[in-house]
Amino acid sequence: MMKSTNYIFLLLIIVILSSCNQQKSNNTNSNLDSNSSEVNVIKQNNQVALELHDKLMNHFSRDWMERESDPDLYPNYYGGSFIDNNGVFVITVTQNTENAKELLKEALETDNFKVESVRYSYKEMLRVMDSIDEFLVDSSISSDHIVLVHFAGAYPDVMENRVKVLLTDMNQNIISSFKRDVTNSQLVIFEQGEIPELY
Repeated sequence: MMKSTNYIFLLLIIVILSSCNQQKSNNTNSNLDSNSSEVNVIKQNNQVALELHDKLMNHFSRDWMERESDPDLYPNYYGGSFIDNNGVFVITVTQNTENAKELLKEALETDNFKVESVRYSYKEMLRVMDSIDEFLVDSSISSDHIVLVHFAGAYPDVMENRVKVLLTDMNQNIISSFKRDVTNSQLVIFEQGEIPELY
């Protein structure tokens, strides 16, 4: 009788474990399905966001691709745009958010985007970029100028609403030289970076 009870008990444990594994497997599959559908939603959102970006830029000017770095292309209220982690198109504006949102809804023929308020316009950021470019191409500047030696790049960072300048060395002497010889704009922030390798 004891052997039979042990056998039934062992059988019961096997059935419970098997049931638990099946449940775990179902949960894993459910999580995979859930993750997969989230990824698909984000991909779809990304596609919509890219289309909205193109539509917005075409609203600014039909020849926007040729003029993308021209400050005069952009209205004063426009701070830039980006796609957030969920694939949602975000447009940053410097003026009354509600008024800007209405203008943008009209231009994009949808309200399927977010608007965030920022301090500086994209036009202002591009003007700072122009100052940096002018310095970089100025043939009267010695190639061993401290800024040129340590300059690794610059770009308008829409998410931080600043022009990010990358330097190979974040020393105060280089930063002071940059502010003195290139631009002392409050839009500029400095970050450590590496000079890209050319292949």
